[in-house]
Amino acid sequence: MFWHILHQLKSKDAVVRRKAAGQLAQNPNERSARVLEAVLNDSDAEVRRLAATALGKLENEQRFRPLLRTLGDPDPGVIVAVIAALKRGPEEQVVPALEPLLRHPDAGVRGQAAQTLEGYGWRPSDSDEEIWFRVAKGQFFQAASFGPAALPALEATLTSCSSSVGAGVVEALGHIGDPRIQRPLLQALKSNDPAICLAAISALTRLAAAEAIAPLLGLLRHQNGQVRAAAIEGLGKLRAPDAVEAVCGLLRDPVWEVRREAAETLRRLGDRRAVDALSAALTDTDADVREAAVIALGSLADARAIGPLVLALKDPTSGVRRIAAATLSRIDTDWSSLPQARAAAEELKPALHDNDPGVRHFVAHLLAALDAVPLESPPPACASDPVAVRRRNLAVNCFLRILRDADRDLRQAAAEALGRLGGEGTQSALSRARSDFDAGVRAAAERALEALGGSGADHPSQAAL
Repeated sequence: MFWHILHQLKSKDAVVRRKAAGQLAQNPNERSARVLEAVLNDSDAEVRRLAATALGKLENEQRFRPLLRTLGDPDPGVIVAVIAALKRGPEEQVVPALEPLLRHPDAGVRGQAAQTLEGYGWRPSDSDEEIWFRVAKGQFFQAASFGPAALPALEATLTSCSSSVGAGVVEALGHIGDPRIQRPLLQALKSNDPAICLAAISALTRLAAAEAIAPLLGLLRHQNGQVRAAAIEGLGKLRAPDAVEAVCGLLRDPVWEVRREAAETLRRLGDRRAVDALSAALTDTDADVREAAVIALGSLADARAIGPLVLALKDPTSGVRRIAAATLSRIDTDWSSLPQARAAAEELKPALHDNDPGVRHFVAHLLAALDAVPLESPPPACASDPVAVRRRNLAVNCFLRILRDADRDLRQAAAEALGRLGGEGTQSALSRARSDFDAGVRAAAERALEALGGSGADHPSQAAL
């Protein structure tokens, strides 16, 4: 059988030679040493790798010389097998042969060399060796602690490593305080691997690198949704004014996380050119996106958003309704009397028949405040300015009722609104709301009372209305 295997190693068929070398690698024989040494020069890399593995299992001291010569093999897999086979070799021969491999182009070779050298008790003799040794072991942040001197080793690793390793290299590069790191980071943005792209975006954003704006704009078309979202966030943190139009377009992205990030970034950019796109996003299918759009519109404080925000008051999600109500008051404390709000009233009326009782309740009182539908017992008009005062009192009455709603978000919104409106009974109701079971409502009531300048009794100037 043994002689049959040796005969197969001379076959012209690489598959046959691989099978024979594999059998020897499983059960090596001292008599095969010379043959295996010759097979280290085989034209097939897999045959050479298996021959190196087989030689490493022999007890023949003569095996190390051909293995050491094979460290120059063109195939990294063969070199890794040779290094593993040399673990029990003479230190004075093996260590000097492995030291240069810490700088090998292949990450696998570097890692195997570092592991074997460490097994011999070897330690770097200078900072340059220390850097390459740390990089070879995957300790990228420790290598980066040496500063710009680590750039060559980290860059070399970035060009030849797997995606998971590459992301770690990019993160480490981002912690080197030197302008030269921008070049490899910008290059990493072109990677086909999303993990490397994400790490590069994060590093460049942290460095506030203006040079990253143009490539980040290009990544808005990346096929990976996480990369698109990260690019949007990066543009927002870099305060890129030219990104507004492109980010607005991503409010229609198929991935909801991308749409949400687009809304949040438009808030960060603070450009009123985004009002129309954000207003359209108030009808998004995802509640988190709608909420982000409402918050962004509140930050822009543009009166063009009043109509869409009024319609958002019938949103099926109470959090969106609450934020929309607060946003409207932030844009204009007297928003309910504006033409934009009244124009939206007709579109709100179908919500009086909504399946959600919270929506019905909220919309009914809002429409009453807008004079779009009558209340059962409207408060009497004031002789001095009957139209304006009636609208204010209707709005106050609306929010006083909502202050007793079962939905804590609506109660908090009502407390915030009453803090701006005042009116008869407002401070008494807010004083009671300070005992609400929800901390958010209690805090809103406290702030509202402070804004009205009272602690419990109704303010005379408001009661006079």
